[in-house]
Amino acid sequence: MERAEPYQNGLKENKRAKRDAVIRQVCVHFVILLFLFFVALPIWFLVIKSFKSPDQEISSPFSLSFPFFMENYKLAWLFVKDYILNTVIIAIGQTFGVLAVCSMASYAFIRYNFPFKNVIFIIILSFMMVPGMLTLIPQYQMVMIAFNMKNSYLGVILPAITGAVPMGIFLLKTFFSGLPKDLFEAAELDGASKFRQYLTIALPLSVPILATLAITQVLAAWNDLLWPQLILQDEAMHTITVGLAPFTESYYNNYLSLGVPFAGYVIVSIPLLLIFFAASKQFIRGLTSGAFKM
Repeated sequence: MERAEPYQNGLKENKRAKRDAVIRQVCVHFVILLFLFFVALPIWFLVIKSFKSPDQEISSPFSLSFPFFMENYKLAWLFVKDYILNTVIIAIGQTFGVLAVCSMASYAFIRYNFPFKNVIFIIILSFMMVPGMLTLIPQYQMVMIAFNMKNSYLGVILPAITGAVPMGIFLLKTFFSGLPKDLFEAAELDGASKFRQYLTIALPLSVPILATLAITQVLAAWNDLLWPQLILQDEAMHTITVGLAPFTESYYNNYLSLGVPFAGYVIVSIPLLLIFFAASKQFIRGLTSGAFKM
C-alpha cells in the first residue's frame, strides 16, 4: 500500500496537469477567437454593405442580400480609379526609393571602411527617435516653398523615403552583417568588385527582408493621409485616402446609401491583398530570417 500511494499521487498530478493544460488551451483559443470576431465583424459589415441597394440596407442591414447590387461597384470604380493610379505611382516610387537607398547604404556600412562610420550610423538611428510631427512643418516649408513641389508626386515620395530610411538601414545592416564573409572573400578572389558583390550576392540573399520592407512601404503609401492631403491639393492628384474621405462624407451627410463608398473601400483593398498573398512566403521568411534579431 505504501508503494501504491506515490504511484496514485503521480497519476493524480498527471491528470491535474493535463486538465490544467486543456483549460489553458481552451482559454487561449477563446481569446483568439474573440479577437478574430471583433476584427472580422467590421470587415464583414463593410463587405455585405457594399453589395446592398438602399432598400436592402433598410430591410436586412447585417446579413447578405440577394441579388447583389453591383451598381455600387460600378459607381465606386468610376470615382476611385484615378485615385488608385495616383497611389500606385507614389507607392512604386516610394518603395523602390526606400529599397535602393537602404540596401546600398546598409551594404556600404558593412563592406566599406570610411571615417566616422559608426558615428554616422548612430546619428541615422537617432532619427528614429524623433516624432514625425516635429518635422512636419519644416518638411512642409521645404517641399512647398524651398523646392516648390506642390501638387507633385516627388513632394510626397521624397519625404516618405527620408522617413523610412533609418529603420530600413537598421534592418538591412543587421541582415547583411549575418551573411557569411566567405561568400564575399571568394567573390573578391574571382575579381568581383564590391558593387558587383552587392548586385550578385547581397541583393539575392536579402530578397526575404527586401520583400518585407517593400510590403511595409506599400502599406504606408496606401494608407498615408496627412502628408498627401497637405501636398496634393489638386483633386486630380489625390490619393485613395485623400479622395475617399470627402467622398464618404458627402454620402453620409446627404443621407445617401453608404454602399457606394463601402464598395470603394473594398476595391482599394484588393490590390493590397493580392500583393500580400503573392509575397506572403517572402514576407514570413523576412520576419524569421534574422532581420529582427538584435
